Amino acid sequence: MSDTATVAQGSTRAAAPWLAAAVALGALAGAGAAFGTGGLLVAGVIAALAAMYAVTAVYARPERGLWLLLLAIPLDTAGRLITSPVTVTVYQVALLMMLAIWGLRWLADPDDATPRWSAVDIGIATLLAAAVWSLPGSLAPSATIISIVRLAFLWLFFLLFVTWMRGEPSLRRVVTVVVATSCAASMLALLQAAIPGLGIGYTHTQMSAEGLIARPAAFFDDPNYLATMLSVGILAAVGMAIASRRAAHVMAWLAASALMGAGLLVTLSRTGWLGVVAGLVPLVLTARPDRRRWLLAAGTAVVLAVMLVAPGAVLTRVGSIFDVTGDASVRTRVLMFESSTEIIADNWVFGTGLSGYEVAYPAYRLIGARYDILKPHQLPLAMWAEMGILGLIAELLIVGGVVWVLRRRRHRGWSAYEAIGVAGLVAMLVQSMFQYYLYFEYLWLFLAIVVASSRLSARSEEVPA
Repeated sequence: MSDTATVAQGSTRAAAPWLAAAVALGALAGAGAAFGTGGLLVAGVIAALAAMYAVTAVYARPERGLWLLLLAIPLDTAGRLITSPVTVTVYQVALLMMLAIWGLRWLADPDDATPRWSAVDIGIATLLAAAVWSLPGSLAPSATIISIVRLAFLWLFFLLFVTWMRGEPSLRRVVTVVVATSCAASMLALLQAAIPGLGIGYTHTQMSAEGLIARPAAFFDDPNYLATMLSVGILAAVGMAIASRRAAHVMAWLAASALMGAGLLVTLSRTGWLGVVAGLVPLVLTARPDRRRWLLAAGTAVVLAVMLVAPGAVLTRVGSIFDVTGDASVRTRVLMFESSTEIIADNWVFGTGLSGYEVAYPAYRLIGARYDILKPHQLPLAMWAEMGILGLIAELLIVGGVVWVLRRRRHRGWSAYEAIGVAGLVAMLVQSMFQYYLYFEYLWLFLAIVVASSRLSARSEEVPA
């Protein structure tokens, strides 16, 4: 970057907070003269000041915008600003703000803010092309167009994290925010379970062999989404504990993972625990031999403790994972797998159109499958079913891109953040065999962590916290 650009950018950053303050004070004075100083006006001015401060703070240090996004994602239903004529959420506003700031930074200093491309982007670009490829023959054209836009913004979300997570300290802060927000969501879920009718967040009620059961979902509209968030949060905390040098830090990370584990239990999510078990495999395999032993011992102890103290409803849910005949949800997923293969056989070139699966599915639904479930529940198959052969190619290219960016670890070993990224990604992929997580930001977040962590210049077996 030239000296002129440096001076200009420095001047802009220095002036931005004062400019924001001047505008806010002017707005306050004008509004006060026109309307008085009512509570609504004061609240509006405070919100405007906070927004202006956030914009200037993020412009000065774009990494802060990543933290704002991670704080906004778990709000989901609670973060809906308006719901008509379209739903606008706090997360969407934060994402648009971050993208605008990124654009301004790119204009001010192209060398610093240029997107940091990787081999994974080839697969994502192919995925977006596959979504467009599916549009002409889509069974739900309007839904396909909306989904294409959502997919494009998810790619931008991925690029934001890949571009602005720079170095080990930045990765550590992002992982810490993931764990902190997961702990907060877990505490809310525990409160929802302990106090029926709490009135905060969402609780899903469903029938089971034992009658009606309540499944806390915090601020998500599906307890399985909360469970998936908690599963990757657990893996992130365990990964940090494995790599920490100090015993106090190890205990703090493990305590956080235990809190999230308790929250995961009350969601009664089977896929969440499958994700944790699957994600622990790469954490164990990449850990140092001395820590691998205590990790295996600790894992065994946790499993035994859960079996001893878990409520009957939890054990019943775990035991029903492979109950194809008795559990309607499990049976539906198995039957839907077969239906998806038939949909692919009939639409293997162009697919049903992205988000067109639920329109095609009723004609392929098998006897025994639940009639209230229409959305696909196996992401790898659904991508081919909805986007045709190009969707399958995109899947393979994304997986190949991940393998490519991690290829150098054979020569320098695994860093703590590579292990966490791969563990979270594996957990998400396993759960996507039972849920449709294409639009779930945590899948794209951990994909970004894998890419960003692969760029660390030296091995990082241990972290300071």
